[in-house]
Amino acid sequence: MSTAEASIIRSREYQLLSDVTLDGVILDVGGGRKSDYHQLIKGSHTFFVINLDPNSDPDVFVDIEKPFPLETEKYDHAICLNVMEHIFEFDHVFREQLRCVKKGGNLIFATPMVYHIHGSPDDYLRYTASSYRRLAEKYNCEIVQLTPIGTGLCSLIFQTIEGGIPRGLLRRFGKSLAVKSDFVLNKISKKYRVMTERVPLGYFVILKKSAVIEPNF
Repeated sequence: MSTAEASIIRSREYQLLSDVTLDGVILDVGGGRKSDYHQLIKGSHTFFVINLDPNSDPDVFVDIEKPFPLETEKYDHAICLNVMEHIFEFDHVFREQLRCVKKGGNLIFATPMVYHIHGSPDDYLRYTASSYRRLAEKYNCEIVQLTPIGTGLCSLIFQTIEGGIPRGLLRRFGKSLAVKSDFVLNKISKKYRVMTERVPLGYFVILKKSAVIEPNF
């Protein structure tokens, strides 16, 4: 999917990913072998994909709500995009990613905050900035980046109704209009800027592992 056709939240995630440079082996948790974002991250790296869905063409089939059948501290980094909201046992999945990544490695997450319920196969949770701060504190991680995604109320409204708008020129126009309207309103209104901070569509997060994590089983 092109950036123009992508949702506002996914477009912003991809923009932020394009600023990231990682070397080594990246553990892709819940992604796919042909995922668009694999081409966005800079650096000399390869991906190792784990997923339960055969359509994702993973390197290893893994139910990520169960212990990962992977070695401790084997991977240089991990990435988990738009997956954690579909995981009920989120603390387990977070911990297992930390376990599999080498000390000093980065873990990248993107999750929605204000977003319609969507199944894959189910939808359980939403994450705030405070959620990530507490997880980082609990597991002794350094917060490298914690960026809210979304430009304001206009982008929130468009994101909510986007599914009912046919793909193509009309959807691209609506997306562009929402983002530009938010840009103008944020420029001229302090109250609007405060509101924008309170209604993010989601978060893009990079954490650095600072301690060894023992197996979760």
